[in-house]
Amino acid sequence: MNKFNFGEEVLVIGGGISGLSTAWFLHKVGIPFKLFEKEPETGGKISTVELHNSQLDFGPNSLRDRNGEIRQLAKELSILDDVIQISEAFKTRFIVRDAKLQRLSPSLGSLFATKIVSGKGKLRALAEPFISGKGDLDGDESVGEFLERRLGKEAVSYLADPVFSGIYAGDIYQMSKKTVLPELARYEQQYGSLVWGALRSKKEKKSVKPMVLSFRKGIQQLTDAITEKLSEHIIYDEVLSVQKLSSGYKITTEERAYEAQKVISCVPAFSLGRILEGFAPEVSALLTDIDYAPMLSTQVLFEKGQVDMQKNGFGFLVPRKENLRLLGAIWKSSIFPELSGENLHHFTLMTGGAHDRNVISDPVGEIEQEILAEFSNLMGIEEQPSMIKSRLWPKAIPQMNVGYEGIKETLSGFEQEYPGFYFGGNYRWGVSVPDCISGANGIIRSLA
Repeated sequence: MNKFNFGEEVLVIGGGISGLSTAWFLHKVGIPFKLFEKEPETGGKISTVELHNSQLDFGPNSLRDRNGEIRQLAKELSILDDVIQISEAFKTRFIVRDAKLQRLSPSLGSLFATKIVSGKGKLRALAEPFISGKGDLDGDESVGEFLERRLGKEAVSYLADPVFSGIYAGDIYQMSKKTVLPELARYEQQYGSLVWGALRSKKEKKSVKPMVLSFRKGIQQLTDAITEKLSEHIIYDEVLSVQKLSSGYKITTEERAYEAQKVISCVPAFSLGRILEGFAPEVSALLTDIDYAPMLSTQVLFEKGQVDMQKNGFGFLVPRKENLRLLGAIWKSSIFPELSGENLHHFTLMTGGAHDRNVISDPVGEIEQEILAEFSNLMGIEEQPSMIKSRLWPKAIPQMNVGYEGIKETLSGFEQEYPGFYFGGNYRWGVSVPDCISGANGIIRSLA
């Protein structure tokens, strides 16, 4: 890779978590930079609002710090003392089956006892080690087709479908096995079974214990802290185009033009597609065509006396076969009681995704009443909430559908053809906040 010259300024496009993290890691190694953000505030889809002594996260509601990278970042930003760990409740999840919440805990006993999958469905899933596999690592197929071959249709409909809808807001019969489940694809190819692969693969020894966490002021406290540290390097101006020069690149904003040897883009694919239209029309079209699923995040507060919380857990997910509009709900005050008012139950309701694009056009008030009725019916709540507030993300999560590896290869080829230009962001590094932070750290470490 083309290494950075430590005296040359780098231009970073986009002030979401990917761009902010990239800028922070440049700052750490002493490389000068400018970060461009078109909105009045940084953070992208990380958004926290404080109301009624509660932190309402309209984007990510928790962060899974697998290797300590987020805690290290929090330490560098002087907000480590504000990290809060998720409660033990998060280990228990619920899945809706036949309009009822069915418990699922991370134990073998729970898997055998659960009513989410029938006895016949469990036997089919348990037969996975004895199901012959395709063993074709080079070929791609949908996540749904792949898991259905391995585990059976019922387990996929009632377990895999809601889980992947919750993470990617996607259609598992469109999502790419190679991109989304590369390790499981390798297990089938190498061991002929997901179970045997998991058992035989050597588990990496982790020096840092994984943690699911948030911050005392919500997830936005992380992006706000980076922004505060780097404020003098942030330019609130929209990048309109990128042009290749004989040496380096010129980016043009609404206000003026800037030149640099290195440009790192961390804006969404569709935004970068517009920016590159005059410079690289084929890549521009490829980026513009990447599908993004919409999401409506609805925050609901009830007085404690209004809700009889007999169950404790992370929340619940809804399989598409249940024919509900609601994708799922996070019981925020159960997993992070510090973030909710003392006398309140706080829930995050999720709607939209690849299966429900009408959330973009339907009146938000009507959607709120529809999903609130579904939620209240599942939870046995008869009272009206003391507060309901929503935020719509028309293009929330990139859909890594079958063939997506070809897109990534094209982007890598472009970087080779045009040294000094780099693609970053969740469509390149992964959809989660930790993926984006790790991707930013990785690119700066490899190039510094």
